[in-house]
Amino acid sequence: MRFYRLSALVGALFMLSCNPTTSKPEAGKASRSKDAATAQVRVQPAMALAHAGASSPPGQADGCRKAVDAALAALERGASALDAAVAGVVVLEDDPRFNAGTGSRVRIDGETVQMDASVMESSGRFAAVAALEAVRNPVRVARALIDTPHLLLVGDGATSFARTLGMPVYDPKTKEMIEATRLLQAKLREKAADLPEDWRRFDWQRHWNFQKTLEQSGFRRAELGSDTVGMVVRGKKGEFAAALSSGGTSITLRGRVGDVPVFGAGLYAGEFGAIAATGYGEAIMSKALALRSHQALAAGDAPAKVAKQAVEELKKRGSIGILVIGRDSFGVDADEPMAWAARGLGREEWHGPKPAAP
Repeated sequence: MRFYRLSALVGALFMLSCNPTTSKPEAGKASRSKDAATAQVRVQPAMALAHAGASSPPGQADGCRKAVDAALAALERGASALDAAVAGVVVLEDDPRFNAGTGSRVRIDGETVQMDASVMESSGRFAAVAALEAVRNPVRVARALIDTPHLLLVGDGATSFARTLGMPVYDPKTKEMIEATRLLQAKLREKAADLPEDWRRFDWQRHWNFQKTLEQSGFRRAELGSDTVGMVVRGKKGEFAAALSSGGTSITLRGRVGDVPVFGAGLYAGEFGAIAATGYGEAIMSKALALRSHQALAAGDAPAKVAKQAVEELKKRGSIGILVIGRDSFGVDADEPMAWAARGLGREEWHGPKPAAP
């Protein structure tokens, strides 16, 4: 897989320029003093970053910009960092180009769509839904769950919970994703050489667990598009939040759950920053990537360094992209070109790949 280094980050200059007289922590160390930490975050502008998923074409960064605008508009209205992150991810879920909400990937039976979403804020609150079906905006279900005693709801329980919120039945499939699954079915029938190595070895027909039989799904006894979408936000008071949403992967058994709803895997928000990852879920999950990235921030590593280290560690196992925002800078990295955007509240300056021309 061709390694591609995204521009990593001008965040420190971008942030600290808003108050050059403010003292900064000793280089390479996160402030451990409560008073010093409070003084530091007060002078920094609110900010939002969004990614459209690992391998998303950089020309689709216009969708990320719309998501960032929605998050910043929510902050302007007085919303928390958490609600701002959710507002941004809703925009990404409603964009059929991305693998979340509308446009989620269709499984290899040709009709199943199961979605995951998660939210977390720096106070430690976390909530997630997994294998959710027939809902337009999974991230809103996760946001509602954070106000309950539960951290995770799955399958029909998560879908039923969405109905109690007044969310109607919704079909997230698009013609493009249905056609993509048809192409994938053909590859599986032919045992194509470009299938993932794990699936060339796996006896998937023996373990078929969809409601439709193999024959009904078009089998006899390509993946394409982007991956998980996500956002990280720093609020006006210096609080952090992260939100993820994913339509999962097509080439999988029914009920497979990736990194998105697993605590500390795909996302994390804490005292020192927020992280939103995307890519090969099993690899991200096995490394508890987001939690470990936050631990690196707490140890004093700059966000750009944290993002680079995450990609270097996982790129040999599959696609990987990551957003990292800290107290005074941010970092973005991926193993291939990826659509993303970043902007601070009240600033016209943007960071990220140039969006596609209208």
